[in-house]
Amino acid sequence: MAGITIDQSARDNGLAAMIRDLITQNIVNHPERAKDLNALNGNIGISAGDIEVSLTLQCKEGSVVIYDGIQQPCKLLIATDSDNILKLSTLKIKAGLPYYFDKTGREIVGMLFNGKLRIQGLFAHLLLLTHVTKLFSVY
Repeated sequence: MAGITIDQSARDNGLAAMIRDLITQNIVNHPERAKDLNALNGNIGISAGDIEVSLTLQCKEGSVVIYDGIQQPCKLLIATDSDNILKLSTLKIKAGLPYYFDKTGREIVGMLFNGKLRIQGLFAHLLLLTHVTKLFSVY
């Protein structure tokens, strides 16, 4: 695994540190998810509107560099509130895929339908979203 680093621009971005620690710990706890990290290719933007913080995961060949702000072009752009970003980490993984049929999964799907969670590139980059979701999940 090449690693997950925070660019100097994001040193004061608390969300960047949280995402780095979350992914790192999830790979330690689930070593098979290193394959998901290696599969990531391209920019993934994350924006927490309630706290006015955004970042970009620049992913390539098993490494991730986290930058402050949205760095275009992004294959995926995830926009929601900070609490909902944390909720994404509680989505269960079953049979190697995100599981949307329990309470948490239904809440996340509901947020997509009511606009509390917006994901640009959802259908165009569904496989990329699946890999990211698995890296964020603590289950």
